[in-house]
Amino acid sequence: MAVLLLVVTLIGIRLWPHAPLSQLAPGSTAVYDDRGRLLRLTLASDDRYRQWVPLAQMPPALVQGAMLHEDAWFRWHPGFNPLSLARGAWVTYVRGGNRQGGSTLTMQLARLVYRLNTRTPGGKLRQVLRAVELELCYSKDAILEAYLNYAPYGRNIEGAGAASLIYFDKPVAELTLPEALTLAVIPQEPNRRAAKTDEVQQHYEKKDRDESDVINARLFAARARLFKRWLARHPEDKAAASLMQLPLRLRSPSNLPFAAPHFVEETLADARLTGTSAPVLNTTLDLDLQRVLERQAKNHVEHNADRGVRNAVALLVDTRDLGIKALVGSADYFDGAISGQVNGALAKRSPGSALKPFIYGLGFDQGVLHPQTVLRDVPTAFGPFAPENFDGRFLGPVTATEALVRSRNIPAVYVASKLKSPDFYQFLKDAGISRMANADFYGLALVLGGGEVTMEELAKLYAMLANRGSLQPLRHRVDEPRVQGARMLSEEASFMVLDMLRQNPRPDDTLISQPGGLPVYWKTGTSWGFRDAWTAGIVGPYVLVVWVGNFDGSGNPAFVGVETAAPLFFHIVDALRARDAQMREPARAMPENLKRVEICLASGDLPNAWCPQRGMTWFIPGKSPIRVSTVHRPVVIDTATGQVACPPYDPLRTRTEVFEFWPSDLARVFRQAGVPRRAPPAIPDCTTADDDGQAPQITSPVRGATYTRRASRDGAERIAFNATVDAGARELYWFVDEDFVGTANPGEPLFWQPAAAGEYTLRAIDDRGRADSRRLRVDVVQ
Repeated sequence: MAVLLLVVTLIGIRLWPHAPLSQLAPGSTAVYDDRGRLLRLTLASDDRYRQWVPLAQMPPALVQGAMLHEDAWFRWHPGFNPLSLARGAWVTYVRGGNRQGGSTLTMQLARLVYRLNTRTPGGKLRQVLRAVELELCYSKDAILEAYLNYAPYGRNIEGAGAASLIYFDKPVAELTLPEALTLAVIPQEPNRRAAKTDEVQQHYEKKDRDESDVINARLFAARARLFKRWLARHPEDKAAASLMQLPLRLRSPSNLPFAAPHFVEETLADARLTGTSAPVLNTTLDLDLQRVLERQAKNHVEHNADRGVRNAVALLVDTRDLGIKALVGSADYFDGAISGQVNGALAKRSPGSALKPFIYGLGFDQGVLHPQTVLRDVPTAFGPFAPENFDGRFLGPVTATEALVRSRNIPAVYVASKLKSPDFYQFLKDAGISRMANADFYGLALVLGGGEVTMEELAKLYAMLANRGSLQPLRHRVDEPRVQGARMLSEEASFMVLDMLRQNPRPDDTLISQPGGLPVYWKTGTSWGFRDAWTAGIVGPYVLVVWVGNFDGSGNPAFVGVETAAPLFFHIVDALRARDAQMREPARAMPENLKRVEICLASGDLPNAWCPQRGMTWFIPGKSPIRVSTVHRPVVIDTATGQVACPPYDPLRTRTEVFEFWPSDLARVFRQAGVPRRAPPAIPDCTTADDDGQAPQITSPVRGATYTRRASRDGAERIAFNATVDAGARELYWFVDEDFVGTANPGEPLFWQPAAAGEYTLRAIDDRGRADSRRLRVDVVQ
């Protein structure tokens, strides 16, 4: 009964739940790139390198070598070996020789786990008791696994997993026999056997290498003794004797990889935040591509230092799986003068014009325009907002493609003002742009970089274009699942935007990206005050975004997207091409609901019978605007007088000429640019009404604004009325409510003085009967 009770008790102790031995000490995290190359091995929370590796993943040579060297009777003793303890006590205390402990693997684990002082008889007794406790609570394999993961390997390195990564730059499962036996003997004297030595082994040939990293004589001799015993049990490994004579180096922990520091830190932070931290993190980063971006960013900063360029950030994303392939958070991580440890890819900054492609994409989907729609690049007020172009000039009529490529502000704001559902603000909110204020805070200034985005948010938007309108989150780790993309733009709109961006010429006028080569779809951005210079685009399977500026937000006239960021962008593009000459775009099918139609180049509308120059554009049936061009119109001329003829027309005395009828604002820009168009003749009242012309468009007072006048200056403050009119109009009549207030020539203002505060309806009617109206509010303050 006593024996039975003892057996039941032992079984109960073994079956009672115990904390896994792997949880007794914190572990390090090994971060790898997409090809299994170590990027960083972090320190555990107790400032030690420790990587837990299951026993099944340990090489048999290491497992058997450790038992053969440290504890040959491990599988049979109850946690301690009486003969070994007696021999150690005899040598240490009776004979007075070198101290010998006689510890088993279980006893050594007990000393490591419970932090025991075993140099005294009392300490040794506690070690034996703790070893027995471990044997009662855990299996032999669990104890052996824990020992191999907690054994000391010199300095602050514990466990064969961390030691293999640090000393041999490989996972422990890939160790060769000489390397495995080396790790097997280090724990017996870790600080001596893993220490560097200046003594060169006399059987090593002296070559160009770091001799201080070659294993020292003490370690070499210990491994040789173990190998001799190993051959006694494994005679089949006799051929490995020559391998044991080859040079073998132990890499110093100070030489551990510290690659892609900003990316690794972001990945580790995300893992902690989401609760997905693990001993091993396999990332999407490609170390070769990372080095390409780092080298180009560093060279760009060095070559432009005389212009005040001190920092640069770059991000490369694979559009096929949204994995981040390279991330350079600053030009130099270790340069405190530029706050190098700050990850610039996560900083909120104004994107300038880098978001304009998405405005045009929304316009395509909402039927506002198509790529060849002619837009006005003229002085324009949008409510209280009156934007200007970067260069302070106006080009007059420009196609949507030209407006995007040349980054014209007024056309982009005009398109944004026509967006309904969603408008541009809601589009950015739906795209996950973080920390945005309310829509009224930005207004239409959001179009020109009034908001702020991070580099990763901008890259995600450009990846959405590459994936034909499907928005997906960026991925840092290979085990992150790919989520179903959210539809932000139609496939047709995304295709048309990319086709526009493809026509943007390189700033260095090189022929590399011309037809026949790999196309580059790219756009620049410059923030207000020259604080941020951006270039974002798509090349082959990648989205590339670069930023040049200062982390403290200080401005520099050199921080212009096309002048400072674009050269770095294309240096990286060229380096990617040089690295992979076979780089190609992923195969993507042409959107089904996309057609090519003929348009009149002067207006971008469908050609009428008198349009002299025609071209083709992409067109979305059912969405793209369908209008017939009215710029070119026939006028019947009396051959005798040269004036416009009145009907009925005599074919013998009249001829038909085609004139360009440009609105007054565009005609004024033509005159200012020194390229005036031939003015069409005045159309007499005897002709039929000109239904082809454009109705007036009131430009002042601005829509949505409230005009406030001071009571003390009654009679002195006036409001300017102005409107854009068709080229065929000769006079413009102004009405406030039902009262006629005056006549003005096209392009000339008419000033009106309100009699009292209130709301008014303003109308402008040209001499052809075409009209525009607008609500006007006037307040009076003391």
